[in-house]
Amino acid sequence: AGSGVLLACLSSARGAVPAHRGYHRKMLRRSSRLAPIARRALPAAVRLPARAVAGSAAGNQQATADSGKFDALDKRRRQLLYRSKQRGWLEMDIMLGGWASARLADLSEDQLTQFAEIIEMENPDLYCWLTGQQDVPDDISNPLLRTLCAPPLPTSL
Repeated sequence: AGSGVLLACLSSARGAVPAHRGYHRKMLRRSSRLAPIARRALPAAVRLPARAVAGSAAGNQQATADSGKFDALDKRRRQLLYRSKQRGWLEMDIMLGGWASARLADLSEDQLTQFAEIIEMENPDLYCWLTGQQDVPDDISNPLLRTLCAPPLPTSL
């Protein structure tokens, strides 16, 4: 009944199927009257006691996520990855987001802090430094930024 109401609402909003007045109210009343009956019709094996759902691990679907297998810095890495891909400049999103996707997993905690500082820098300045249009000012002491801005090493054939 619930999905039928949704489809009727959507189609009548678009004008495809004219729904008569009161149809939606009637369907909502019917579904609210049938909900207690449907709950009673469930077999006892399907229903969980209220205390099992409220606080125990049996009712918690995330208890089996094996969260202990992840590194303590993974949350920070995910945040930095998201922020490096959502800077607002397509060029910066591609450069920093691509680099972060490939290398954030290997960075230490200190390097993650340095990358967070890079993420906080202004787009125009950072773009000029990363593309080699300007040198990184001497007053910025961020070794990871200097590594990012260094010209690539020549590859031997």
